[in-house]
Amino acid sequence: MKDSDGKMIVVSNAEPYKHEEDEKGELACKEVEGGLTTAMNPQMRQSGGIWIAYGRGSHDFEVTDSRGKVSVPDFPDVSEKDQYELKRLNFSDTQYEKFYRGYSNRILWPICHSFPTKADLRKEREYWGKGYLPSNKEYARAVIKSYEPGDTIWIHDYHLALVPKLVRNEIPEAKIGVFWHIPWPPWENFGKIPHRNKLLEGLAAADLIGLHLEKYADNLLRCADKIDANVDRGSSRFKLAGEQTQVGAYPLGVDYDFFNGSTTGNQEEKIREKYNSDHIILGVDRQDYTKGIPERIRSFEKFVRKNPDYREKVTMVQRTPLSRTGIEEYQKEKSDINHKVSEFNGKYGSHDWTPINLFWGGVPQKELIAEYRAADIGLVTPGLDGMNLVAKEFIAANEEPKVLILSEFAGSSEQLDEAIQVNPYNTNEVANAIKTAIEMPEEEKKSRWRKLRKKVKKEDLQDWAENFIGDLEGAHQLHSMVNYTTPRKTRQTGG
Repeated sequence: MKDSDGKMIVVSNAEPYKHEEDEKGELACKEVEGGLTTAMNPQMRQSGGIWIAYGRGSHDFEVTDSRGKVSVPDFPDVSEKDQYELKRLNFSDTQYEKFYRGYSNRILWPICHSFPTKADLRKEREYWGKGYLPSNKEYARAVIKSYEPGDTIWIHDYHLALVPKLVRNEIPEAKIGVFWHIPWPPWENFGKIPHRNKLLEGLAAADLIGLHLEKYADNLLRCADKIDANVDRGSSRFKLAGEQTQVGAYPLGVDYDFFNGSTTGNQEEKIREKYNSDHIILGVDRQDYTKGIPERIRSFEKFVRKNPDYREKVTMVQRTPLSRTGIEEYQKEKSDINHKVSEFNGKYGSHDWTPINLFWGGVPQKELIAEYRAADIGLVTPGLDGMNLVAKEFIAANEEPKVLILSEFAGSSEQLDEAIQVNPYNTNEVANAIKTAIEMPEEEKKSRWRKLRKKVKKEDLQDWAENFIGDLEGAHQLHSMVNYTTPRKTRQTGG
């Protein structure tokens, strides 16, 4: 993935590593859980460069230098050649509240996931003016200061839609790619945002905008057309406010070799002994109303009620790292889930059997791989998800044939059609799918699994990155020919 002419500059809200106290009270570098870290961290460790992100760890700025930089991962067993620079930004609490919890997650997140009634549009202008716009400007300034001729700028996700234009205004010749990790909504939802034009103008300054699926790319082009951009559907391009950009679909993969080849000792055997069950069903999701966790729990409850012969033989494990804990809606959802699980376990469980084992929090990746391998069935049923890497990780981690139950509204469902696909809102359908997965004939299970593994191996993380960066090169050349003849402004680089 490395560009021979310059370094990679990755830009995101989420940082890949944070510095906090460990269980011994000592300062430690910890990998941050999340799809973006999973996607980009292996690439950055291989290619080097600089990652610009918001510093959220409690001790983040105790380890940075005077420029806010630190080499990561700061692990004892990692050599310098496997590290890269992390530039941490620090906003006031008020600004970050309006930028992150406000505009990003109370406006863009629900709109893009087709939950427009959850969007707080009454405060959209406040969140924009006091949070989203000033924060995007600070990100852009950090990029501009880090930039040197020949660098590749790769901006990630919905938090930073304005950064491409802000950078382009100062560095006309910059090579800029954007990857939008969540769904792009239809116009009927996106059009509700008061600053819709500004968002699209910001993105249009990129050479290439990548999304997971063709239907998301089509939605983006339709939205551009609705605000009177010059859209060329045939070439998947649009021109807006003097900028022309390419739009493409790049389904994100996982590091297949890592998940397939990781050794876990006998951890999976210990996990199976812990639950003492014939069949273990595993769900892994960050807490969010788009992940369909309450519906999944109701579906498992329905399975248990409908199939009394499987009681004390099937156990569901739900691992849910907490997210956006400062938002009241997320706090309420957590409380409701806890109540429902406790009530169900109290009614149907026994001294030797806990039907639903709910864990709030994540585990290190190697431990998660052991949980993937201990499970017989992966239950991945979001209400809507841009891609969902858990489904692909579950497949990559398991050489032994398993069964994947997958929401038809997860982006990965378009690739993984050998999974049992379900409507996550139809609890009866999901309950029946659980029974089908348990009773699936071994030959069918092997056949499905072999095809799923082949796809995940072929369309892996490296393939995704190489395809995007390769297309970015061509899009940048075309963008430069079409848009820019003015010289770059005089300014200092580096730092």
